[in-house]
Amino acid sequence: YSNNHSNGYNTFDNTKKPIAPWLDDTNDFSQQSQTLHNDRQLPDYPQPQQQSRNQNYNSSSRGYSGAGTDHGRNPYYQRPPPPPIIKLHNEMVSFVNLMSPTEEELRTRDVMVERVTALAQRVFGGKDKCLVLPFGSQMTGLCLPNSDIDFVIRFPDENGKDEGSTKKNNTAQKGEQKSKTTSANSGEEEDEEYIIARADPLNALAKAVREEFGVLSKFETDVTTPTNSAGTTLTTSRDKNPIKEHLSYLEVISQTRVPLVKFTVAPYDIDIDVCFNQPGGPESAELMHRFMYSMPPLRPLTFVLKYFLASREINKPFTGGIGSYLLQLMIVSFLQHRSREEINDRGRSASLGTHFNLGSLLLDFLELYGMDFNYVTTGISVRTDGYYFPKGSTDKKPVFWQPSRPFMLAMENPLDITADVGAGAYRIQMIKNVFEHAFKTLMAYVSEPLEETDSILAKIIPPTEEMEKRRVFKMVSNIEEAVVMASSGNGADVGDDNRNNEESDDEENTRKRRKKKSRKLSSKKRRS
Repeated sequence: YSNNHSNGYNTFDNTKKPIAPWLDDTNDFSQQSQTLHNDRQLPDYPQPQQQSRNQNYNSSSRGYSGAGTDHGRNPYYQRPPPPPIIKLHNEMVSFVNLMSPTEEELRTRDVMVERVTALAQRVFGGKDKCLVLPFGSQMTGLCLPNSDIDFVIRFPDENGKDEGSTKKNNTAQKGEQKSKTTSANSGEEEDEEYIIARADPLNALAKAVREEFGVLSKFETDVTTPTNSAGTTLTTSRDKNPIKEHLSYLEVISQTRVPLVKFTVAPYDIDIDVCFNQPGGPESAELMHRFMYSMPPLRPLTFVLKYFLASREINKPFTGGIGSYLLQLMIVSFLQHRSREEINDRGRSASLGTHFNLGSLLLDFLELYGMDFNYVTTGISVRTDGYYFPKGSTDKKPVFWQPSRPFMLAMENPLDITADVGAGAYRIQMIKNVFEHAFKTLMAYVSEPLEETDSILAKIIPPTEEMEKRRVFKMVSNIEEAVVMASSGNGADVGDDNRNNEESDDEENTRKRRKKKSRKLSSKKRRS
């Protein structure tokens, strides 16, 4: 486990890039020390062997953190590499920082939410006749750069949640039958149009989406900057040659457990899923907010595992994969049982999940769902601090037991205990094997005998060109932000200096006036 490999590249090769974009070369202390020594920015220090005679390792400084020593400034001192499990933790933190969406990306997604909301309201009769609610990672803040935006459109009349509006509509229809004015006839035509759209909402919305965003033909070469209805530009600063806004993918998926309209808007490559009259979407986002507040490791684990599944294309529920909501419930259940084990082992004073090592948590999660968990007999619930239940029990069997697929993951929906969130993940056996393989792969690099590697996390999450672009983009953005802050700080300093100069001038003038006045008084006294 050489120190030259501790940060993902050769310490003495300044031109070599990290093998994984989330590795930060600024953490290589030995290289910084060598550079400082070569530039003569620090004086020559004695070798550590000579200096150790004068070191005082008292009870408050045991030599581990450099307190009481000059190791922090000694260019000859090379910090030992961190333990592999700490290195994995640091890589996960850096990965989350790298893949978190930027402010510009969040603004683009927010504008897209507004456009889809306005489009759906135009198709189905306005705010009073349909509720357009975004949910999922867009609302929880757990979205990756390529995460889709989920919507649920609800019709209050059909769900029976707005009986008053239904009675008003019936009364209005009777009044329209009596009155034969032109306005009433136009209102009837509009109502009929909305009724037809709500009778087949999937195809009605797909048609409106095609008209809203358009389809770019293969012979079209227009290069324009796409904007929304308010004139807001939706391109990013990285797009040097933005192409015309268009649909790169559109599909109506009706033969599935949750029918939906799925489309992708280019050039932003934002995937959008729209379903109808499905309960629990926005409520689940609120639930995840509460879990994230009480379980800090939930967010970084979700980021890493979501990308882990997406890189293997096993993250879509309609293809038998593990969706975001199911994955988050699996992580919540794991953290609940992990906290309970910590309390039982260490007592009530044990940490309740706020200081766990992310590398250790990732390994334990992969081990649990890849090797230890019994999918055939056991179901999962996150209610009342989390517990397991037998799938074959009398009250659970009708919902969670599938005779043709006994291996399915049974995950109780905390918002509706009669619903199984894991019912659509029919590829769970293959996913279980993927978890097991990832666990054994990571164990080869964090346990004895150690395998040397530049990046431990890169063994299960393949680095991509897009990651490298994000690293460069964020680095440039940070430099620009630092320059702006520095310039504003200098301006503030200049303003302070000007104010100080003005104050000093005022004090000097006041002093002169007082001195002149005192002279006049003294001269008057002498005359008297």
